[in-house]
Amino acid sequence: MAAAAVVLAAAILLLFYFAFRPSAQAGAKHISLEVVDASGGSAFWEADTDASYLEQAMEEMDGLSFSGSRTEAFGLMVLTINDITADPQTDGAYWALYLEDTPCSYGVSSQPLEDGQNYRFVYERFGDWDGES
Repeated sequence: MAAAAVVLAAAILLLFYFAFRPSAQAGAKHISLEVVDASGGSAFWEADTDASYLEQAMEEMDGLSFSGSRTEAFGLMVLTINDITADPQTDGAYWALYLEDTPCSYGVSSQPLEDGQNYRFVYERFGDWDGES
């Protein structure tokens, strides 16, 4: 009985997620992406894209490589960017995704794009966050 309740609750949460997730702006847009590594060094990319979500736009950026683990419900969790791995399971680090200076509520697979947006991936460790990015 408890297992059925858990499955039902999970199904309801997934329905709410898919019903209320953000929608992307259609058509051409210009975005930028900054990647800040563990030492504070950064690299920049820009893209003119028709992509709806950030992952699609990142795939179009020359010189940017990324990978991670993917789930059906949440998409790609970025673990490696340009050969720099941040794995919370092994080293307590992760790639934090920001839109301007605000942490994103969505991952790269479901982060909708709008023209003129600036994104940042920042290599962070659990316990190091000080409220500023």
